[in-house]
Amino acid sequence: MVNTCTMCLKDYTALNQHLIVTHKVLNKEERVLLVKLAGGKIDVRSQKCPVPACVATTFSRLDRHMKTHFELSAASKDKLLKVVRKRLMLDTLAALRATNPTVPMVSRLDVDRASEEEEEEEERNEDEVANLKGTIVSLNDALHQAQGYNRKLRTAHLALQRKYAQLQKTVQVFGTAEPLAPLQTSEAGPSCSPGFPDYVATFNVLLEDFRKLQERPDPSPKLLNNVQSKLHRIKQFIGWMSHGKTRLGRLECLCDVDRVRKWVKYQRASKMALTTILHYLKNVRQFLVYIQEIPPDASHIKKGDLKRVIRELTASIRSWSRPVVIHQLKVKEKKDKTMHSIKDLRKCRRLALVAIPKVIAKLEEEHTTLDRNKLSGYVLAYLASFYGHRLGVFLNLTDEQVSKAVHGVEENDYLIKVENHKTNESYGTAKMLLTDREYGWLLFIMRIKQELAKGGEVSRFVFFNTTFFQDKNLTKYLKSAWSEMQLGGQATFTSLRSAVATFARNRHGEYSQDRKKMAQLMCHSTKTADKYYTMDMTMEQARRGRQLFEQAQEERPMKRLQQESTPPKSEVIKRQELLVTNCVVQCIDG
Repeated sequence: MVNTCTMCLKDYTALNQHLIVTHKVLNKEERVLLVKLAGGKIDVRSQKCPVPACVATTFSRLDRHMKTHFELSAASKDKLLKVVRKRLMLDTLAALRATNPTVPMVSRLDVDRASEEEEEEEERNEDEVANLKGTIVSLNDALHQAQGYNRKLRTAHLALQRKYAQLQKTVQVFGTAEPLAPLQTSEAGPSCSPGFPDYVATFNVLLEDFRKLQERPDPSPKLLNNVQSKLHRIKQFIGWMSHGKTRLGRLECLCDVDRVRKWVKYQRASKMALTTILHYLKNVRQFLVYIQEIPPDASHIKKGDLKRVIRELTASIRSWSRPVVIHQLKVKEKKDKTMHSIKDLRKCRRLALVAIPKVIAKLEEEHTTLDRNKLSGYVLAYLASFYGHRLGVFLNLTDEQVSKAVHGVEENDYLIKVENHKTNESYGTAKMLLTDREYGWLLFIMRIKQELAKGGEVSRFVFFNTTFFQDKNLTKYLKSAWSEMQLGGQATFTSLRSAVATFARNRHGEYSQDRKKMAQLMCHSTKTADKYYTMDMTMEQARRGRQLFEQAQEERPMKRLQQESTPPKSEVIKRQELLVTNCVVQCIDG
């Protein structure tokens, strides 16, 4: 039988011989005790129970008594019995040592027991301290939550007290009124927006399928955020329609036209913006159309009932169009008051031309993230104030697109085409024709990225962050550069785009071909009919477009023919004028 030596902690089959030869344990009694300790053959029947909370004293066998502790596992019981055996054997060794035997003892297990017990006690104390600290942290968290909940209750209580005081004053002035009959929630709908019934499996499965359809195979972070907002609005509608209803899994609760009307009125009475309410109506209608096209298996909705609800929402959306247009006009009016002037745009480019070489010189001497971001801000302010491109054009500008820019040898300029932007399906690539100096700025930023990366993995986008990936703080850099140049207002890519488009309309005429060319370069349309018109430009056309941008922002207004700013006559008007002319000629001849 293999036993572990308690002195050297090695396994031996002949442990008695090992103790004599290796450890020189010549005391026979000591050797017997060590062999028993290694083999575990120690009689502990009459020992006390090692369980701290146990008060039993009348038992004849400890091993049988341990079986009565059902709260302990088998492994815990064996561990406690081993502790009892070791303690008994060490006590026996200590008693033997106290007799001062003739043959000296070699082992020191009983002597070192005190230090081991102290270490075990320290470990237990450390564990208890750690447990107490964890308990304190959890109690503090619970206390903070309780305090926050208490503050909410106190605020709600004060609000109710104020409301009660106002009602008391109203009662004193007008007297008491007859009690109103309570509303039937199943018919009239709730007085506030209730929660979504997430316990209904049909709704959960339906919304999950709708979410997957909206997200598409490769969703962008912005699309995921939009879909999440859409689902939130739909859940609020479902919560309103299902409040107080039964058999929600049949989806018949969604076809209550009266409750839909009350939900629309509730939305109109809320404090949300008009455009947000319109989003609610459109999202809910889209969801109901989805149910109409792909009805779930558990649905008991009649087609006619669902059509009536969709028709009701469509009518509400149409009736909401006029207030939304008025709201949009007010928003545009506010934007017009804060729109950048032509002087600001020209001054921005003039100051950027002075500041960019200085920042590049500082970066050549010593690179800092602050200076690199400053350079990006000045370059973006210069290009955005000239071309008016969206943020996505600069955000998705890649090294490959800059490197493969079409070079015009005659004028020494470069045509950059950005493929990934908002309206690439309608207008193709977004184009920027840059001079040799402007093109050099982008090459310098690309060179800095390669030098800092030192051969490591870098982003394929021109504007990068400290981790060499796409930098999404370009608007922040633009605002910082605009502020350092001490220009009026607060610049964003949208505000600069609005200013450039407005000046193009004012200078080139509303219906002029020059304005249409500028709109195509800016990747937007001046008319709805031109929305899906795509045209790729040559170098000459792009160069002419750049000249138009320069002319649009001149301080002196350009002389334009009146015919360019007036809308072209339709064929019907031309025929009517021709008929009138013929009639006049016939009358004169007659």
